[in-house]
Amino acid sequence: MVREITKLPGESIVVGDLPTGCKFCTRGSKMVLFVTGLCSASCFYCPLSAEKANKDVIFADETPVSDDSDILEEVLAIGAEGAGISGGDPLCRLERTLHYIRLLKEQFGPDFHIHLYTSQSDAHMDVMKQLHEAGLDEIRFHPQRNDWSGIEAARDVGLDVGLEIPVIPGQIERIKRVILRAQDYGLSFVNLNELEASETNFENLVRRGYRLRSISSASILGSAETASEILKWGASNLERISLHFCTALFKDAIQMRNRLQRRLEHVKREFEEVDDDEPLLILGVIRAPHGSQLDSSMLRGIANILKQEFEVPDDLLNIDEMRKRIEIAPWILDEIASELRVRLPPSTDVEMGIAFEYPSWDRFQTLFEPL
Repeated sequence: MVREITKLPGESIVVGDLPTGCKFCTRGSKMVLFVTGLCSASCFYCPLSAEKANKDVIFADETPVSDDSDILEEVLAIGAEGAGISGGDPLCRLERTLHYIRLLKEQFGPDFHIHLYTSQSDAHMDVMKQLHEAGLDEIRFHPQRNDWSGIEAARDVGLDVGLEIPVIPGQIERIKRVILRAQDYGLSFVNLNELEASETNFENLVRRGYRLRSISSASILGSAETASEILKWGASNLERISLHFCTALFKDAIQMRNRLQRRLEHVKREFEEVDDDEPLLILGVIRAPHGSQLDSSMLRGIANILKQEFEVPDDLLNIDEMRKRIEIAPWILDEIASELRVRLPPSTDVEMGIAFEYPSWDRFQTLFEPL
């Protein structure tokens, strides 16, 4: 009997049931908790940025983490229903990982779904017991060696266990063997990730003969085609295990978009507008020209002028000390920009404009329209 192949948004495909962790990701309701950039593997296709690779740093989505409150605030900011713990390899910092699992379960309850990604397929049984007892729900292995004792241990302690591997063009038979072995071990799923290029892995990929699908895409040519063949084979040859092909488009256009939309709804301020088409916040910005900064006293001086001479209410402007700028309702700045320039002290060199920014912690700006 041939199993059904289901097409998902973003050109993703599934045979069987979508893994539980992926269901939350699809809704954008999983916080990505990056617990360390350290890793015992050395995959030539690793896409980690230079900011994270081989560095013992912690991020909750785009937010750098200095203490537990940063993580809890990000959960609330996106209305998260779960967390995906990643790296690097979280097992390289086991105590930290266990602490975060316990923290999240204690704060948000047993239904807060937590999955973890690791390459340590030979991890000790005691490690799997600790993860399970801490509250981990699901674990995804990227096996680097033939020893799957850690995968067996995870299964035996009661975790929901699957594999997560990249789809490397030309390796269809190897991937099939891995999937069949996973089914024999009684695993729940195999996630097949589209191979992607990044600034850090591009040279390694090119050296091995891989090419981009197109100039506008990070996807590697042949990865999606290889996955399609494997899914068709799986529909006819696999009895139980689920297969899920996750595309680069899905990660960017669906998962990321939905998470940013959720965050936007939680963090939007009174003076910000929302873009009609994308999860972007629109605000007026007064800042120094590129290459310079306004100091705190200059920011306060401009804010005072806005309040006293233009009667801008407190809830419609903000001094952003971190980014060294004034944030203001865009409809107000659009109206007063010309007159404000006249009112500012002669030595004050600023640029004013309407900014379009993602609602992420780093407020990534996609467009700045000068006024």
